[in-house]
Amino acid sequence: METINKPVIIIGAGYAGLSLALFLKKAGITATVFEAYPDVKGIGGGIGLAPNGINVLQELGLDEKVINAGKIFDYNNFRNYKGKFLARIKLNAIKKFGQPFVMISRATLHQILYQEAATQGITVNFQKRLKGIHESTEGIAAVFDDGSSMDGSLIIGADGIHSTTRKIIFNNAFPEEYTGFYGAGGFVQKSAVEQYLGQYDHDALNLSFGLSGFFGFSFQTSNELMWWCSLELSEQDAKYTQINLSAEALKSKLTADYEDFYQPVPQLITNSDHVIKTVMYDMPSLPKWYKGRTILIGDAAHAVSPTSGLGASLALEDAMILAKLLRKHTMAEYSKAFSDFQSIRKPRVEKVRADAQKHNTDKKVHSPASAWFRDTMMSIFLRLFGLEAVDWKYSYKIELDD
Repeated sequence: METINKPVIIIGAGYAGLSLALFLKKAGITATVFEAYPDVKGIGGGIGLAPNGINVLQELGLDEKVINAGKIFDYNNFRNYKGKFLARIKLNAIKKFGQPFVMISRATLHQILYQEAATQGITVNFQKRLKGIHESTEGIAAVFDDGSSMDGSLIIGADGIHSTTRKIIFNNAFPEEYTGFYGAGGFVQKSAVEQYLGQYDHDALNLSFGLSGFFGFSFQTSNELMWWCSLELSEQDAKYTQINLSAEALKSKLTADYEDFYQPVPQLITNSDHVIKTVMYDMPSLPKWYKGRTILIGDAAHAVSPTSGLGASLALEDAMILAKLLRKHTMAEYSKAFSDFQSIRKPRVEKVRADAQKHNTDKKVHSPASAWFRDTMMSIFLRLFGLEAVDWKYSYKIELDD
C-alpha cells in the first residue's frame, strides 16, 4: 500500500463517517473528519442495528460496548392497531447470524464511535459546514463556510441524505425524494408506562399497523423505551408539521392520530419528554456514487426508506468495504477503488431499496376492508414462512483480510 501524504477528508461525523475514519486508521490511512453540527450529543432518535451491522462493529472491537449500551431483542411482534397479534416471530439471530439485533439511541452510538475515534487520535472538527470542493491534479481541497479549507488526497461524503457533498459534485442533479410519510419518535421511561405493557412487549420489536398510521416501539435500555411512527401525508403538509408545530402541539396531534391504537401506544406518546419529528426521504438510484477524487457513502449515496431497518448497518458496511478497497489499491488507483466499491455495494443496496418500498404499502392509509385484507395476508404469510425470506439482509458478512 502506498503511503498517503495528505489525509483523506471525511465530511460528516455520523456512524458512516466515524466508522470509516476508524477503519482507515486500521488500514494505515490518515483521515480527518469534519462535522457541521457543534457536537455529537443528542443527535436524533433511536435506531435498530442488525446482525450484519454488529459484525462490522466487531471488526472495530466495539460490538460488546454497543450491545451493552443498547437492548437486544429476539422477537418481532406484529399486531393490528387494536393489539391483536398477527404473528410473533422468534429471530434466532445469534444462532443464524452470529450477532443479535440491537436497539440503541443514535446519540449513544455516535458517542461510542466518537470516543473511540478520540482515543485513537483521529481529528474530528465540529461546526465545519462544507461550502465547496476544489480539485486539481495534485489533490483536492474542502472549503468550509467559515472561510477555512483543508487539502487532502480524497474527499468522502458521509453527510447523510441531505448531503452537501452530493449536491456540490453533481450540481444538485440528484435531490432526495419524499417517501410519502411523515415520521416522529421519542423516548419514555419504563416506570411511566409499565402498567400498560404486556408480557410479550419486553423482549421484542413491536410493530402495529392501523388504518392511517404505523407505530413501533421497543426497549432501548432496560429502563427506557423508544418509539417511532409514520403517517402518510402530502410533502407540503409534512413540511408544515415539521416547521410550524411546537413539540407540545405535535404531541397533541400524534395523541389524537393514535388514540384508537391499543395501549401502550397512546401512553408512549403522552409520556415522552421530547418528540423528534422528521420528514421521511429516500434517494433515487444514482447512476454514479463518485466524481473525480470524491465519493459518497451511506445515506449520502443510497439512503433507503426507514422501512428497511438497515440504514445504519448499510452505512457501517460501506465504511468497512471502502477502507478495505483503499488499503488494497494505491492512491494512484483511487478511481479503481471507487469503481469497485460501487460495483460491490450497489446490487445489495438496490435489493434492500426494493424490499423497503414494497413494505411501505403496508403503512399507507387503508379502508377498514383493505386493512383487514392486509392484516390477514400478513398474518398468514408470517405464520407460514416467518422472516426467512429476508435472512439475506442480515447474513451479509465482510471479511476484512480476504
